[in-house]
Amino acid sequence: MDKLKIAVVGAGSIAQVAHLPNWSKMENVELVSICDVDKGKVSLLTEKFNIPRWYFVLDEMLRQEKLDALHICAPSLHHFPMTQLALSKGVNVLVEKPIAFNAKDAEKLTKQAEQNNLTLMVGMHNRFRDDVQILRNFLAQDELGEIFYIKTGWLKKWEKKEMSGWYSEKKSSGGGVLIDLGLQLMDLAFFITNFPALKKVRLYDYFLNPEFEVEDAALAVIETKTGQTITIEISWKMHLEKDTMYTHVFGKNGAAKLNPLRIHKEMHNNLVNVSPFHQTSKIDQFKKAYSKELKHFIKVLNGEEKNISSGADALRVMKILDALYESAKRGEEIDID
Repeated sequence: MDKLKIAVVGAGSIAQVAHLPNWSKMENVELVSICDVDKGKVSLLTEKFNIPRWYFVLDEMLRQEKLDALHICAPSLHHFPMTQLALSKGVNVLVEKPIAFNAKDAEKLTKQAEQNNLTLMVGMHNRFRDDVQILRNFLAQDELGEIFYIKTGWLKKWEKKEMSGWYSEKKSSGGGVLIDLGLQLMDLAFFITNFPALKKVRLYDYFLNPEFEVEDAALAVIETKTGQTITIEISWKMHLEKDTMYTHVFGKNGAAKLNPLRIHKEMHNNLVNVSPFHQTSKIDQFKKAYSKELKHFIKVLNGEEKNISSGADALRVMKILDALYESAKRGEEIDID
């Protein structure tokens, strides 16, 4: 089988640390080019990862290269137009989150990919973590009984240095900490519960830094039609000594948590630890997840696996994100149709 020709656009930290090292190691892939506006950065990366060619402009790269797929690692502002452009050229796309800034644009991309029979995958790496997939299987088999409450959060520690750049600008980021951190946790909660039908949502947003145009802390409350409650708390800068990232799942017969994965069940009138015995470290979990994500993308392109992080799934999450932002704007709950 011929190697698939892959290119990467965007040479920021996520590309350098997580993706380029993995692409360069894959035997069934040829990393043919990279695109970024920073000449010095791409010059170093082409040498480090033995990438034959680099470009400043994506349109030129798509015209010059005969690509099987494009991996979009550029800042969020560029995700929608770059994905749209690549799909229009007949190129399959793996785009980092968010797929777009709103559900309307996400739907355009999903339809475009479907109409052109192209693969559109969104980089939700948590879906590829071993612990997440184990927990998802436990829940699918009703091991914890009926789930009634999920709470998840990502609170970043206090630091003297303020966040800067496009993250704090609405036009560049599409939103604040909700679309940055909350989107990943929402997707995780929906993934492990197989996207339950939702009833209503409420977002409480906080603007702690007066220089930011976007929320830097938030609490989302989501209620499903079957009575489950999901809460998501996120912040870029809490007065904490260290970053905190967690997910707790509570069922009528047991409970589970992530980071690390722990599962307890009520058995024979006792609380029993049924957690998997062998688990890798948190850092290794995330490293492995990025590798599994890229390998899955290639298998999807080769027709060996079904896309488990599709544009259609991303669209469903973006619709909820839109509703949450509308809730904060109105200051009230939003009913979900």
